[in-house]
Amino acid sequence: MIETYKKQLTNIGKYISPNFNIDNPKTIQEKIQWLKLYDCTPLKTKCADKIKVHDYCKEKLGKDICVPIIKIYNKTDEINWEELPDRFVIKCNHGSGMNIIVKDKKLLNKQDAVNKLNIWMRTDFAFQNGYEYHYHDIERKIFAENFIGKDKGDLVDYKFSCFNGVPKILQVMCDRYSGRLRLNYYDMDFKPLYCSRNDHPANYNITDEKPNGFDLMVWYSKILSKDFKYVRVDFYEVNGVVYLGELTFTPGSGFFKYNDDKWSLLFGEWLDLNKN
Repeated sequence: MIETYKKQLTNIGKYISPNFNIDNPKTIQEKIQWLKLYDCTPLKTKCADKIKVHDYCKEKLGKDICVPIIKIYNKTDEINWEELPDRFVIKCNHGSGMNIIVKDKKLLNKQDAVNKLNIWMRTDFAFQNGYEYHYHDIERKIFAENFIGKDKGDLVDYKFSCFNGVPKILQVMCDRYSGRLRLNYYDMDFKPLYCSRNDHPANYNITDEKPNGFDLMVWYSKILSKDFKYVRVDFYEVNGVVYLGELTFTPGSGFFKYNDDKWSLLFGEWLDLNKN
């Protein structure tokens, strides 16, 4: 089965580079594919689970820094909309993009929300975007969590890419839901790298503010990433409080292209597949 998926992933990777090679990976994209095939562990499955990652936080940090959960459900029939607050986020725990942001419950189309949640609950996210098998064994749940967003505008995402337990890149994502999404890259001194992805445009004419909790985020990232060869640790900062968003092991399923191939090679050099 691994050989079948390796062939499929290689064929997809040729859209990035005609010499895409998983057997002798050099670039970060090739190494992410290698990890998908040969480094799928139960711990990754636990940490990709948006509910169980709360337990991992408590184990590693001695406290839960994730956004607080209001209620967990096994199926949509269990949801009592009346008991939920006026503002909340409702999600599935076993994939990416499976969330509904509710800023005003009175305006929520509950049937539409139920329909979306039921579709997501039937979806095995492991096979949605090119074999991300660490999602496969997650016990599928629905959960509601606290709304920590803004009345106007989107939350800023702070995404730390960690290589063998060392955070080396910060991606600042803004305006995700406004239609003006941008993703700027910084080093650990918060200096811009002038890197961009084909699917997430950058805009270095806009000056991102260094988060007040930057040093704390770096410290958290080091602790939460040390069990993995590669992971992206995502945070929010709201009213002076740092929250963990999620741990992402295969961002973009590893199929993205940078504005310059030098970034693919540099980030690939930072990841040693023989460690951890």
